Amino acid sequence: TLGHQTYNHFSDAKYGGATAVAAMNFLANCYAVIIDLRENGGGSPTMVQLISSYFFDEATHLNNFYIREADTIKQFWTQSHIQGPSLADKPLYILTARRTFSGAEEFTYNMKNLERATIIGETTGGGAHPTTTVIFPDLGAKMGVPFGRAVNPITMTNWEGTGIEPHIQVPQQDALEVAKYEALKQLYEEAEIPELKERLGWALERYEAIREPFEIDEKTMKSYTGRYGPRNILFEDGNLYYQRDERPKFRMYAISETMFCFDELDFFRLEVVVGDDGVPTMLRGHYDNGRVDVSEKTE
Repeated sequence: TLGHQTYNHFSDAKYGGATAVAAMNFLANCYAVIIDLRENGGGSPTMVQLISSYFFDEATHLNNFYIREADTIKQFWTQSHIQGPSLADKPLYILTARRTFSGAEEFTYNMKNLERATIIGETTGGGAHPTTTVIFPDLGAKMGVPFGRAVNPITMTNWEGTGIEPHIQVPQQDALEVAKYEALKQLYEEAEIPELKERLGWALERYEAIREPFEIDEKTMKSYTGRYGPRNILFEDGNLYYQRDERPKFRMYAISETMFCFDELDFFRLEVVVGDDGVPTMLRGHYDNGRVDVSEKTE
């Protein structure tokens, strides 16, 4: 459902273009795209231009660079031709951190001001001036010297020294999970095909339960513990855990008082069936393909 790509550097399109095209084509059948720039320290505007071109269906002015020595403006627009399907109709989310810098910030800043993406994470580092390296051999040193500046065609300024503030500010380590949740929520709200809406609803329910589990009192949780055939429910450190035979244990997150999901098992959830006397009698395993199996309580 969701396509997640991590870009740690924007190589010049002359050298990295084929890899970028393959990555963008890999995302073609996803319902939403998440671009992860949390570890991206920058790179070439030609790669920014190439990747950006997949997210628009008409010519779009992305950015300008003023070059001081020549006193000229170099414009960057989306490319009129891309290799493979367009992603112009896909919701786009960009993940940022303080480490996000330079060319990665350009991509983020462009998409934010064009209102093409939702930015999630931390305010970026704040480097908008292209630099060239000057070497001082007698000193055994080198220095990066700015030779121009970015000038966004919408804001007529840039992000130098200030960074880019995300739409949703969260610690960078939480950004991916928040983006997945936001994407699923948007897709669910917009879905028109019943089967797709049902699948998205299943996934969205799980994310909501993991973020904010339904509250169940300790006495009730402890009453659920025991063995149900090959299945076992345990109470440890204030939480319920599920284990089947000798397989790994998984924490149970409550969707309701009797329905639970799991962080590691996105295709499965567990229902505790309680009798009229309030005592659990069995477990029902629910699968995302509609299959249900039952395990009677044995201990």
